[in-house]
Amino acid sequence: MKLTKLKQTAALVITVTALIFVTGCKSKQTSVNTGGKLETKSHNEVINDVLVSELKYKTITTKGSLELKKGNSGKKMTTVFKIVKDSIIQASVRPMFGMEAIRVSFTPDSILIIDRLKKQYVAESFANSEMIKNLDFNYSNLQALFTNQLFVPGKKEVSKGDYKKFNLSTTSDVHLLQTKDKNDLLYNFAIDASNRIASTLVYNEAKKFTLQWSYSDFVTDGKNIYPTSMVAKVDVAKNRVDVGINYTKLDIDKELNIDNSIPSKYTKVSFIDFMSSYIK
Repeated sequence: MKLTKLKQTAALVITVTALIFVTGCKSKQTSVNTGGKLETKSHNEVINDVLVSELKYKTITTKGSLELKKGNSGKKMTTVFKIVKDSIIQASVRPMFGMEAIRVSFTPDSILIIDRLKKQYVAESFANSEMIKNLDFNYSNLQALFTNQLFVPGKKEVSKGDYKKFNLSTTSDVHLLQTKDKNDLLYNFAIDASNRIASTLVYNEAKKFTLQWSYSDFVTDGKNIYPTSMVAKVDVAKNRVDVGINYTKLDIDKELNIDNSIPSKYTKVSFIDFMSSYIK
């Protein structure tokens, strides 16, 4: 694999790993049928209904399993996710005995990866990161993606008026909201009969890039309705990585302890060097 393709694929694998976060909880839950007959709606009605149905939260934490698959090989890992809305997203990968191996943290301004296995770390600007270098994508978009919410590519502050620019079409199963970013990537949001986002598709055929992010197994827990499973399919220049996610516990609006400290003896490395040390 050429270095450019390695960088693209590796960046997406880590991005997907760090992003993966959707709420899930087995206690006091009932399954939600997101199928059913799709209502005829205007553009404004589709937008209003999906925004009203979004999960409301200040903080979220969960422990779940994540499985990365490339070809016929796969790896399932225990991962703990934490989010403080509009502040930080943190994923702690714990592949063995509950011990942390890698911690990935996103803030609106930066990306930090702490590698405890090799005693090294990556710290760089979110906007200039190799992970999202070719995408019109920011922290707010990231936060919306893994919490099953609608977003406008590249925008931090969004009003309902921004969604008027989305094109609307309807199939027998979903309403499709479509927009394009400044790099000509198309974003398709599929809205089901329950006013939830069933999938988000980002693609550009000419650039050989596709990200299909699907949500399923929705449950209701008190006032909240959310998916407990996700499948992310990433394809860059015919290099395919699939990610399967399931969760066992969710806590909303609980006080969180966020540790973002860097051990003093760890060595700073570039993102490319970090990825090269794990992907051959």
